[in-house]
Amino acid sequence: MTNEYYKEINQTGEALIKAIGGLIQIARMHSDNNELLVDAAQKFIELVAHAGQAEDRVSLVLSDDRFYFQSQKLHIRPESKRITNRMLQFLEKRNIFSLTFKSDLKEVSSNKIIAFARLIDQAGQQAGPTEWIEHRFDQMGIEWVDINAKNVGRPNDPFPESDHTPDELALKKAQARKQYSQVLGSVKEVSRKLSSNQNVGMRNSIRLVQKMVDIITEDESLFSIFGTVRVYDDYTYVHSLNVAILSMCLGKQIGLDHLMLERLGLCGLFHDLGKVEIPKAILNKRGRLSNAEFDAIKTHPVHSARLILKLKAARERKVRILVAPFEHHMRYNLSGYPQPRDYRSVSLFGRILAIADVYDAITSPRIYRSQTMSPDKALGQMLAESGTTFDPILLKVFINMLGAYPVGTLLILDTGEMGLVVGRAKGKDGTHPLVQLLIPDAEKKFKKGALVDLSDQPVESGTTPRKITETMHPSDMGIQAAEFLLQG
Repeated sequence: MTNEYYKEINQTGEALIKAIGGLIQIARMHSDNNELLVDAAQKFIELVAHAGQAEDRVSLVLSDDRFYFQSQKLHIRPESKRITNRMLQFLEKRNIFSLTFKSDLKEVSSNKIIAFARLIDQAGQQAGPTEWIEHRFDQMGIEWVDINAKNVGRPNDPFPESDHTPDELALKKAQARKQYSQVLGSVKEVSRKLSSNQNVGMRNSIRLVQKMVDIITEDESLFSIFGTVRVYDDYTYVHSLNVAILSMCLGKQIGLDHLMLERLGLCGLFHDLGKVEIPKAILNKRGRLSNAEFDAIKTHPVHSARLILKLKAARERKVRILVAPFEHHMRYNLSGYPQPRDYRSVSLFGRILAIADVYDAITSPRIYRSQTMSPDKALGQMLAESGTTFDPILLKVFINMLGAYPVGTLLILDTGEMGLVVGRAKGKDGTHPLVQLLIPDAEKKFKKGALVDLSDQPVESGTTPRKITETMHPSDMGIQAAEFLLQG
């Protein structure tokens, strides 16, 4: 990434923040037909068009008291801090944590732009500001801007019995399975064509990721099940897709809007493209890698960024999704790889990818490992590296999202029973999950037993609830968790 690119991002982002703030200030003082106000509205339209030259949307997000513009953290100049801090407080008071505009506003009248500014301002006097704004937007036909309130997160429950009938749940699972299969095919095609030096575009991948975002935005719990898909032969492709899904789910938890989730999903999907340049003998080697072999592995983030640039798409679009793949092994404290000179910090998307990448990697069976870490133990290991390898705040959100016993964890109970975690009991902290009991059959395989809630489900009347005695990875028992979790 060039200094010119970062400079342009900062300048445009700052200008957009100032334009919104100025528009609101002028709207407070003048009527709609005031020349100064109309001019401010027109300048806003022009600025949004400039900012979205290679995108159909322009996004401004608040996270950790910072602004992110088009997914990049803004490094605000000292002379601009006063107005940006004022806008931070202004938007936070209204519980607005993202604003996403269509980049082409030339058909939007100045009056509608002014109405937008007035409504955002007036929302500060409302009990439920974002709900009030959305209602007023609907009434006035303002469809070119989306706002998101802060997402405080909620427990994942792939079996929300009160929300879906069995038929509805089966249909949703079928739709998610189809979508997963299509995206998996897309990332395979991109990798295959790049490895053979063929031209390949991003259009199909973008379209499929957009559909995934639609599903995740509605209910991420079904897609979170796919994080349990574990296969040897297609590991690289499945891993890339799982990282995309986990990243988007985490992004949703911190309140990223639709455009940001789409871009984050593409970053996850392509983060390991560079591994097509690494010999398979090294990628699948049993035992310890030599220094030279590990040096070869460490080149794949750079290769990923280079290969993303080779994809057929607008350069600006490609540039905006190559940073996180380049960074995903750099670590929160910049002690990882690669180590470019004068690198100040890992981007938000890079920090999200780092968490999703490591979690999926250490909970996936590999041919060179005799045993695989169970999801709950993986989170414990990652927690020990909070603040060094991982962003401590994002990791905390990630752990809370997955729960103490993530979906797909195999539990051994004090009754001698065995079961898969399928969610957490509603209103619980995740330490007493919902469990799908597995019953061995005559062929030494397993079939579904009862679905039990460990928070209050006794074995039989008058006895105490089941207790967890051990956790395992399903693959250690020859179990493919997804076969049970994704059945209709």
